[in-house]
Amino acid sequence: MGTDDLFHKRKATKVTQLQRAKESREPYDKVLIVCEGEKTEPHYLMELRGHLKLSQANIKIDPNSDSSPTSVVKYTKELIKESPKDPYDHVFCVIDRDRHTDFDTAIAQINGYRNKDTKLHAIVSNPCFEFWILLHFDYTTKLFGTSGDSPCMDLIKNNLKVFIEDYEKGDRAIMLPIIKSGLEMAVANAKRANETAKRNGTDNPTTQMDELVDYLKDLKDEK
Repeated sequence: MGTDDLFHKRKATKVTQLQRAKESREPYDKVLIVCEGEKTEPHYLMELRGHLKLSQANIKIDPNSDSSPTSVVKYTKELIKESPKDPYDHVFCVIDRDRHTDFDTAIAQINGYRNKDTKLHAIVSNPCFEFWILLHFDYTTKLFGTSGDSPCMDLIKNNLKVFIEDYEKGDRAIMLPIIKSGLEMAVANAKRANETAKRNGTDNPTTQMDELVDYLKDLKDEK
């Protein structure tokens, strides 16, 4: 077989694989969710995807081992470029505010991103994703980070462990029970906390995870 024939055969195989991928998806948006870290966030989001009975072919969750917000955005853009012929409709960067010095830069990069096929969104939790977990159990507008610890450690030590005594980042086994018992409460608590923060002119604590959950819950009804 000549080189040209081999090239055309490989190209045809890739086209066939792409067509099969499209056919295996459900008739709603193709979504990519990129998150900080390799443990808590992806484990929660994978369990949420299963709980909402969303297709893994439609909803891809990709953790980034580097937790800085700008590295998450950079990695996200690379993933978008890898799928030019079958683009994502919406891409979400799930990031923490915490004490990241590059947070504002990351948000500016997300807001300034332009792509005719793909919309890029920031899903921010302040101080961190664990605030969203906490809202499955309790409503609070406590200002985190005043105890001497980092804001996120303050939240985990003094609030979250009241409800999950042995909480450890990356414990996937606890995620589905938390979602099943507290998801609706978390959404309601997040909206309430966000409104309170807005009235008070602050963003600590807040989370946009309620917006992502609302979007995912509505996906199947869109098309």
